[in-house]
Amino acid sequence: MNYYIFTDLDGTLLNHDSYTLGRIKNFINKIKLKNHIIFSTSKTFCEILEINKKLNLNFPFIVENGACIFFPNNYTFFDPNKTKFFNYKNYLGYKLSELSPEVIENKLCKLQKKYDFILFSQLKLDQLSKITNLKNKSLINCTRRLFTNPIYWKDTEKKIKLFISDVKKISNSLQISKGGRFYHLSDRYNKGRALMKFLEIIKFSEKNNYKTISLGDSENDISMLEQTDYSCIVKREKVKISLNKNNNIYYSINKAPDGWKESIEFILKKENKNS
Repeated sequence: MNYYIFTDLDGTLLNHDSYTLGRIKNFINKIKLKNHIIFSTSKTFCEILEINKKLNLNFPFIVENGACIFFPNNYTFFDPNKTKFFNYKNYLGYKLSELSPEVIENKLCKLQKKYDFILFSQLKLDQLSKITNLKNKSLINCTRRLFTNPIYWKDTEKKIKLFISDVKKISNSLQISKGGRFYHLSDRYNKGRALMKFLEIIKFSEKNNYKTISLGDSENDISMLEQTDYSCIVKREKVKISLNKNNNIYYSINKAPDGWKESIEFILKKENKNS
């Protein structure tokens, strides 16, 4: 049995604080030969390209919390409906979001009079570096957002529900989910819907020798974790998420990146025993 592995990055594959891969690179080199590793993350296109270089990967990936799916030009799947896809730097993109960072800023700027928050696009580089622990090229790459404008919440946790309610009043299509460092606003798309669209595009139902695995650590991963055959929740301090599904869920003992490897190894051993 082989797998499509859908994985979050920060706090799941990468250490939450240092973004390091630890000793996991050799493990990825081994499993990528038979499995497809699909990043599904809040990170940008440019950030993922850098990670792909480090890991020598060339799989499709889902950016900015499900806003768009990118396929390498040499990735084999059925001929796409060209009206739905666009070309971008040797990739084919399939956009799920109808918004842009500028539109999000226009919609939310009035609420800044009522709540204490800063939009990603409004943060200066030194502020962003302190929040994310990123520097140099990694910091610049995280600012190159094509579709989204995350929210850095400075107000009380009690007010977040009121804020979400006010956002819904702007448009009922808008949704907010919590990530590792930011809240993320979307227009009906999320990681789960992007995953399902990906499987539809590649005609996954015809691939009888594959199963799906997802790995995540935050609230904004839940929609993805609910959709796969196996769901892995990677340990993170002071963060607990729960799923509606009640089977084939694995909670890692270790934090990222070791918790990622631990989770995949558990599933592979379980499947080998059952085969």
